[in-house]
Amino acid sequence: MVMAKGIIKNKIALLLTATIDPGDIVFVERRCPQIRENDYINALEKWVQTNISSIIFCENSNYNSEKIKNLLKSQTILKTEYLGFNGQTFPKELGKGYGELIIIKYALQNSSIINDCEFVIKVTGRYFIKNIKKIIDILARDKDVYIMADLRRNLTWADSRVFAFKPSFVLDYLSKYQDMINDSKGVYLEYVLARAILRAISDGHKWIPLPTKPIIIGYSGTSNIPYRTTKIRWLFGEAIHRMKNYLMEKQ
Repeated sequence: MVMAKGIIKNKIALLLTATIDPGDIVFVERRCPQIRENDYINALEKWVQTNISSIIFCENSNYNSEKIKNLLKSQTILKTEYLGFNGQTFPKELGKGYGELIIIKYALQNSSIINDCEFVIKVTGRYFIKNIKKIIDILARDKDVYIMADLRRNLTWADSRVFAFKPSFVLDYLSKYQDMINDSKGVYLEYVLARAILRAISDGHKWIPLPTKPIIIGYSGTSNIPYRTTKIRWLFGEAIHRMKNYLMEKQ
């Protein structure tokens, strides 16, 4: 069955990573479980209104959120999953990036939805990406894409808030760098993600940047500050984003 605007149902899944109770993980300012739970609910209420056909909510603090479960169960058109597990047994100084990769790996290994999907769009669960459709449209058209993510800082840093990939990217590349992540030593998930992308490219896989600068709605867990994007500020950032993409395509 084909959805409106060319999106094939169940071929592109949205993975929302979540930690409702971060405990004493380092470098997290937005720490209250009740506030974070509300963040996830607010984002989910927006996600279910988009043309995403499948949503996996994967939570690693074993927090039993009946509100989120009920919200997902109430969807009659979408395919949804709530995956919860105790994934906080690692040393807390390794940081939230280490825990997030555990979430991604757990979802790939345990989600029946992802098992039937061609692409996964990973988004930090407390965020809503207002212009997600542009990402979906590219994935629906270009089946050769292996990893879609923004690379910055001379290709040493990749934006982990939102990126898309074929499932084997995590299993064959990203997970192999997990032991390098240590937020306390300044080795963040973003650096490891960039390294995994470059390795995949060197092996002949196709990487492309995000087609647009993501419009993020939500609060930063690190700073506890909301993302604020005015139209003028976004247009300026979008112009820079497109120029960078153009220059990389010409290389």
